[in-house]
Amino acid sequence: MAPESGSFAYAKEGCLPVRVGAKSVNSQDYYGQIVASLTSGVVAVDHEGAIITANPAACAHLHLSPEVLRPGARFFELDELRQFRGILQEMQVTQQPVSRRELTVSTPEGAKVIGMTASLLQGPHAFNGVIFLFIDLTEIRQLRHAAELNRQLAQIGELTAGVVHELRNPLSVISGMAELLMRKLGEGNEHQQKAKVIFEEAAQLEKLISQFLSFARPFDVKPVRCAVEEIVDRAVQLCERLTEERRATLRVHYVAPPPPLEADASKLALALSNILRNAIEIVEPGRGEITLLVVPRDGGLGFRIEDNGPGIQLTEGEELFTAFLSKKEGGTGLGLAIVHRVVTAHGGTVTYGNRDGGGAWFEVRMPAAASGKG
Repeated sequence: MAPESGSFAYAKEGCLPVRVGAKSVNSQDYYGQIVASLTSGVVAVDHEGAIITANPAACAHLHLSPEVLRPGARFFELDELRQFRGILQEMQVTQQPVSRRELTVSTPEGAKVIGMTASLLQGPHAFNGVIFLFIDLTEIRQLRHAAELNRQLAQIGELTAGVVHELRNPLSVISGMAELLMRKLGEGNEHQQKAKVIFEEAAQLEKLISQFLSFARPFDVKPVRCAVEEIVDRAVQLCERLTEERRATLRVHYVAPPPPLEADASKLALALSNILRNAIEIVEPGRGEITLLVVPRDGGLGFRIEDNGPGIQLTEGEELFTAFLSKKEGGTGLGLAIVHRVVTAHGGTVTYGNRDGGGAWFEVRMPAAASGKG
């Protein structure tokens, strides 16, 4: 039966004509236009591991140039696609499609979460190749993470509201009595060290309570136009004592004169100091080097903190900004969760990763101040 006229497309084999309205176009060109128009990434690989096609969305999602994903490029030689290679090899063995797989890929803008399905190409061979179809799930994961933080906030608020004041009063008495004992016993007394331990543990509890309150209480920022140098100086001052204790080197470098920001200066300085403190505490005493770079970023500003510590080690499914997740001994797991709340409340973002050659980096990106405000 002959096809009816109108808006439709058909093709049986090869490059047959496709009828679209009153026009007839080559089916290969037409299907190529469809693939190129998709917002999902598409990469097709033949049975020998050569790329057949990759659409512009694939290049955008993976932050790769069209030259890297050009037709004929050897899929197994591209280090940027090593996670995709594992799936291709799996499908060669199982001869089964893969659906709803999540991958984390590294890009210049930080880690991205990719949701991917892969189908087997049809053809004359036992294995003819694979079509990868994928989308960027990073924003969805961030929104889900923000919702989870809000849920945790509500739970913590209920918990802390009833107990925090009951804890603080006796804790102040314990701390004061321990300090008094330390002074009265004097240096060299065998019991002074015990009193010192009580004092230090009480101080740690006070720190934990303060972080609970910072995380749980109703949160808002009051941004005003402020100088970036003031924010950076305050963040560094908050870490001076710890820097001296750890015998670390903390440097600040401005890549260019920074524009003013619309920010709550005290809260943003606290957020930066939390990241700095983590870096100072994780590096080796006496050999730690931490750098705070202030860098222009897409009309806004980036605060990039780098260290020469052991880097960040997360197990699958862990998110560093989740409340109570701590990767250091004695950590409360709230410092970075507070950082995330402060930065997102300003309309900014915070990302992290490991440096080539060792160490970690964090970057807080803030939007530019609106023009015309004084």
